[in-house]
Amino acid sequence: MKTFNRLRITKAILFCAATFLQVDLNAQPPVYSFKNPVLVSGTNGQVNAEYRFPNVYTGVDARVRIVKKSGGISLVSIDRTIDGYPEAFQPEYQINSSSNGYFEFMITFVKAGTTLPREQNTVDVSGLDIDGTTLSGKSLREFNRIDMGGGICHFNLDYNEIAVTEIGSAFEATNVTGNLYGTLVDTAASAVMYSVRSYNVDTFYYRVGSYNALTYSMPRYASLYFKRFNYPNMGVLSATNLESFKGVEEGNNIRLTWNLTEANTATDVILEKQTGENTFSEVIRYWVNVDGNRERSFSYLDSRTDGKSVRYRLKIVDASGKTGYSNILYFRDSESVTAGKLNVYPTIVNDAVTINCNMPVKETAFVHVMDMSGRMMRRESVSLEKGNNSFRVQGFDRLQRGNYMVVLTTGSMKLSQIVIVR
Repeated sequence: MKTFNRLRITKAILFCAATFLQVDLNAQPPVYSFKNPVLVSGTNGQVNAEYRFPNVYTGVDARVRIVKKSGGISLVSIDRTIDGYPEAFQPEYQINSSSNGYFEFMITFVKAGTTLPREQNTVDVSGLDIDGTTLSGKSLREFNRIDMGGGICHFNLDYNEIAVTEIGSAFEATNVTGNLYGTLVDTAASAVMYSVRSYNVDTFYYRVGSYNALTYSMPRYASLYFKRFNYPNMGVLSATNLESFKGVEEGNNIRLTWNLTEANTATDVILEKQTGENTFSEVIRYWVNVDGNRERSFSYLDSRTDGKSVRYRLKIVDASGKTGYSNILYFRDSESVTAGKLNVYPTIVNDAVTINCNMPVKETAFVHVMDMSGRMMRRESVSLEKGNNSFRVQGFDRLQRGNYMVVLTTGSMKLSQIVIVR
């Protein structure tokens, strides 16, 4: 959401994950309008405060109750109307310095003028403008969580600045770049928005908040627009047939290796490459599990003579026709590669991270995941080649929520980075 600072924006490609289900794209649910809220019970801005939005749709009101409040956060307004979209639900809040926090709202559709729930056949909602702010090397990053008991989640798969993940029956989008994306809320800014559709809904939950590493408090606001939008390349970011995917620089080449799971149902495995801003293109395609071919291990050597930054991902199609995508491997331009530097992304983790490191020599390394009291939570070894390595580490979904240190150790160095498990 917008702050009141003007910053230069640096575009970035984000890596996200979500689950996609088939949907009737021709359905046209109502577009609700949230205006003129009235506090009906409780203390304004506090847990259990309840507000009524009248006439959000013909014969329908909405009751909005604050059900949770976490961290250093305070409510400025239940519905900011000075900018953004008047018809959207736009809670405005203040997030304290060096603090994480959120508000969670329970939104219930009721028969107008009553408290009787009124089930809606189809509900579309979109979390807009989930951006951030970066100053002096520190960032604030916003997040939204929409829980309608499941449903279908869409977002921009080609280019985005949010990581979208499925958490139980909810879909959560977290800004990863820390960029302030424009100066106004914009439904065309697909890089920082996502949409969720669900059916037979009378009550759902909407969580908004920020991770603020800045040394001062910031005013922010969220915008929940009751409409679904079209996104480029809507699809899945969950390649369940994939066991591992990693790469290493070898001179002017990058060697990419991957393994499919033993029980995989893949039919097509496509290696895709991105060197421009928005699009991936096919490099090579493999047909598997056909005509007796049960190959599981693959290797491909790609030339990179220009030294520019490049990203790779795998597109995997299974026997049912479902398409999934792997984590993205990122190799920086040759001028920015520094030996002895560890990059772990995303830093807000649900299940897995991609680690990028530059090794002065070939050697075996150990990856340790430690909690902030120093306890070892996970440990695995990985064979690293001389040069820039990129590989995935899984299992974070088995850890409790909180801050952890990812530590990579070799015989000659020890590198670390903090991540947040959510």
